[in-house]
Amino acid sequence: MKAKFGRPCITAFARLDGQSIGLVANNPLHGAGALDADCCEKITSFLVLCDSFNIPIITLVDTPGFLVGKEGERRKITGKIINWMNALSLVTVPKLTVVIRKIYGQAYLNMGGGKYSDVFVAWPTAEISFMDPEPGINVVYNIKKGDDPEKFKKLFDKMAKNTEPWEAAGIFGVNEIIDPAETRNFLIRMLEMQHNRRRGGIGQHLLHSWPTSY
Repeated sequence: MKAKFGRPCITAFARLDGQSIGLVANNPLHGAGALDADCCEKITSFLVLCDSFNIPIITLVDTPGFLVGKEGERRKITGKIINWMNALSLVTVPKLTVVIRKIYGQAYLNMGGGKYSDVFVAWPTAEISFMDPEPGINVVYNIKKGDDPEKFKKLFDKMAKNTEPWEAAGIFGVNEIIDPAETRNFLIRMLEMQHNRRRGGIGQHLLHSWPTSY
């Protein structure tokens, strides 16, 4: 859907074990998968569409976060991030999220972290943190790479270690860490479980009056 608009993210329809699903994913081939204002609009509209037609949503995550800068401010990205979160919180069809690689900062919530997914799992390759380790060191320790390379590397290794999904799983930041090879079977089982929990998969349609371009 809208393949040439908001290219750092993908919205698409697919089938999983014969069941229709909506896919939301990051596209690292464009802007490293960083989310811009267009992505916010694109994903928000897609969430409304899926919820309106009782289509479960599966989110595949690999993003360094949001592109918030002068251009983002001109495009009112902050408001669009909040709109996305509001829509996501009102979606009542099953929402399953798999963190494949990066998920930093506010993107953790917008891409389905915490209470925003029914099932939130990660691959062993996932990196979960408040921000990318390299700029994170500058924020936390006020040290840049060129200031003291040896100390920087030591701090980088320490912070990078803390981004591993085992830390998040230890504090219930993710429900489970799964084998990538088992992802399809895992999602099929979880969809079946959510279908049985949710009146046969029929949502409450809380977004019926949401303004959308679709």
